[in-house]
Amino acid sequence: MGNSMDPVHIEHTADTTHVALEAALGIRDARVLHEKLDTVLAAATAIIIDGSRIERLDAAAMQVLAGFTRAARERGLALTWHSPSPVLQQAARVLGFETILGMAS
Repeated sequence: MGNSMDPVHIEHTADTTHVALEAALGIRDARVLHEKLDTVLAAATAIIIDGSRIERLDAAAMQVLAGFTRAARERGLALTWHSPSPVLQQAARVLGFETILGMAS
């Protein structure tokens, strides 16, 4: 798309895929977020998601993230959250997505 405001930035290494989520994730970002996260699944490597920047997100973005984490688990891919922001943690808690996202303590 060439959009400088992509909702996610992905970097692949030999054995890990790093996913950095942007500060704002909303319904307008859901399609692109889903498409880009599908490429992460296709890489079939361990996944590290950096959620430290998230300041705002809505239920549509949370649903995409939930579907992604579920698909990663079903494929047997290791998935780790790196520094999920307080906003992301609160949204996961409020929506009951902590377990689905793999953030449950």
